[in-house]
Amino acid sequence: MIDKLGDVAPFIKNDIRLIWRNKRTRTVFLMSFLFLLIGLVFFTVKTYKDSEIWQLYGCIFLTGGFAMNYGQFVPAWDSEHYRMLMTQNFSYRKFLDSKWFLMVVMTIILFVLSTPYIYFGFDKYLLIVAGFFFNLGFTPLVMLYMGAFNKKRIDLNASGFGNTQGTSAAQFLVMIPVLILPMIIYAIVNHFFGFNTAVIVIAGVGVISFLSKNRLMNLIEEKYQQNKYKTLHGFKQSE
Repeated sequence: MIDKLGDVAPFIKNDIRLIWRNKRTRTVFLMSFLFLLIGLVFFTVKTYKDSEIWQLYGCIFLTGGFAMNYGQFVPAWDSEHYRMLMTQNFSYRKFLDSKWFLMVVMTIILFVLSTPYIYFGFDKYLLIVAGFFFNLGFTPLVMLYMGAFNKKRIDLNASGFGNTQGTSAAQFLVMIPVLILPMIIYAIVNHFFGFNTAVIVIAGVGVISFLSKNRLMNLIEEKYQQNKYKTLHGFKQSE
């Protein structure tokens, strides 16, 4: 099935092997499913259940758990063999497309698994839908762009729990547009135009980003090319 994806297929296969064979990446993958439970907190705890803004915050985590946790460490997941990749007939675009593909597929899977949350009401589920489209289009592209500034090596065999190796300012900065931006958009649009319009606008940001993927990926690839030697030097210094 993956072979049908063309030139990007070998990169996707390599990413899947990397995720499942190493402790830290495997932990990130499995933890993504635990993020599905975060809705129970934001939809039932009194502090949050009466605040649609905080519920939206939870919904972003709910479907974007993998994209955020995996995406924030691209390309450091490949830091151990990054120099080897650079010596081959290497396509940055295919490399980045494989990461994008994994984040999008996992976002879709997590969204499907979140369907039971409709039990808490259709308005709550609409927030999940808005968060899903936002994570589908916007989040992976932001994660990949910020990855161009990630220069800290990661030990894939180290434990994934409480491990901050490879963490830099980029990991914190990337969370601002992904987590704070939708809350700001919601607060402003909901205040002037109401709940439904706010949900549509947030989802629309994701849809527009998704449709603009090729153009934006060209810009992201260019940034990786510009930072290529800085990234190699950074990974080497971390050894």
